Amino acid sequence: MNPEITFNTFLIAAVIAYAMGAIPVAYIAGRLYGVNIFEVGSRQAGATNVFREVSRRAGFAVTIIDGTKGLFAILLVRQLGLDGAELLIPAVAAIAGHWNSPFTKFKGGDGVLSMMGTGLGIAPLALLGPVVLAAAISIGLNRQLNHPSLWGGTAGFLLFIALSFMPSSNTEPAVVYGLTGLGIGVLLHSMYFHYRHRELFAREALKDEPDPALPQDGLG
Repeated sequence: MNPEITFNTFLIAAVIAYAMGAIPVAYIAGRLYGVNIFEVGSRQAGATNVFREVSRRAGFAVTIIDGTKGLFAILLVRQLGLDGAELLIPAVAAIAGHWNSPFTKFKGGDGVLSMMGTGLGIAPLALLGPVVLAAAISIGLNRQLNHPSLWGGTAGFLLFIALSFMPSSNTEPAVVYGLTGLGIGVLLHSMYFHYRHRELFAREALKDEPDPALPQDGLG
């Protein structure tokens, strides 16, 4: 580690990354359309909920910006001299900011896109392919999957693990293990949220089911 890197350096980096992660992009996008994202759909400030409850255009914008804010957070703290596994601390802070934004009474989203953005800032060559795969699944299968960002993030994460352990990979083991831990943390956070709100999701699923008493498309 660079001897000039001190505890204060990590503290400043964490504060910067948390502030970047806490920017409530999905909430702002919803408000621009007159929608409170915390009162519709999954009640999460994430790109998937914006896609489904606001508009596809807004959802696409949130996808790009949420990923980019994680990337920018890492690029900013790199200017403090942090590198490699040292960047995992601000990465955690950025995801925590997305989960618990002070601008929205400490509510947020899953953090999948923020995790991909921070990971891309830490190990760009190793994560470029996985991020593209995750984004393609999240956007392309938004209507076909219940939790597309989670499925996309999981697919991208598995590809990253596979590529990281190939002989040609130059990724530090500490970075691989650290990003693996972040991925597991985001997954567990999402599972916990959906478990806590399982009754809400059950009601939403019932609302989406067609009424058998009504004629269906193509059946007259």
